[in-house]
Amino acid sequence: MEQHISPDRIANSIMMDRRFRGHVLVEGAKDLKVYSKFFNREQVKLTQTFGKYRLRQAFSILTERNYMKKFAIRDADFLRVSGNIKFEENYQDDIYVTDGHDSEVMMVTVSSLEDMLSVALDIDALERLEEKLGQSFRSWLITLAYQVGCLRLANKRNNLGLSFKPKTQDGNRIKFKKFISDETLTIDLDKMINIIWEYSKNRDVEVADRRTIKDKYEEIYRDDNPNLEVVNGHDIAEIICFLAIAGAKTKNEIFKHPDRVEEALALSFDRDKFRRTQLFGKIDSWKNRNDFASLFSE
Repeated sequence: MEQHISPDRIANSIMMDRRFRGHVLVEGAKDLKVYSKFFNREQVKLTQTFGKYRLRQAFSILTERNYMKKFAIRDADFLRVSGNIKFEENYQDDIYVTDGHDSEVMMVTVSSLEDMLSVALDIDALERLEEKLGQSFRSWLITLAYQVGCLRLANKRNNLGLSFKPKTQDGNRIKFKKFISDETLTIDLDKMINIIWEYSKNRDVEVADRRTIKDKYEEIYRDDNPNLEVVNGHDIAEIICFLAIAGAKTKNEIFKHPDRVEEALALSFDRDKFRRTQLFGKIDSWKNRNDFASLFSE
């Protein structure tokens, strides 16, 4: 069904809906859950576009039709990593990107993780885990997610043929516990590459050999990109589950599936935290330029 929803159809539905003063375009259903609570929904409507490519196309169509009371929110993804020729520092369209790689990473930067853990984990177990790690849960989480993110970026840059998503919506996810040690809570690089290599086979795409994959990974890792531009929100959620269960020994149902962790982070991401982001600052500037005092919810 989603593949049949064209950018033209999205733009048409927005222009025909005259109940609202303005519209906010977001990539997907997850973003509706994250951002809806921040806006006055009597004045603005959030519309999902089923991906950033259709978001950009629908936005352009609306601009061509002179519909200006709009802006869009998209994940930065790898937009700001070194060597990305597509990045424009002074991009003119009102399409605003997340702080860090995506919305989950942005939420982690403004203490949503700590607030979620303070409710979902036993505080003594969390303290014991952080003492074992010699650093905060957040720091260790970012360290591990950065390694997976470097593999994702190497794949994107070099067309290695790796897959990180299930074949179907309900298909098997990558099993992070197969390459993160229960004892040391560290990633075994060779195991990670092998597990994801095996996971990527039989998908009608040629997968590079493991030696090439490792070489390309190490090239990316040596680039020393800002961690928060590389780490991926889905990996963040998977690794939170692993650290909570294997490290803090929790039985809390939240950590049984990464989707639950993402929802818990979104619940913790309140208006105060949102207002601490650079993303909020860009949207607030749009509000002022467009004389839209009633944009945000109370």
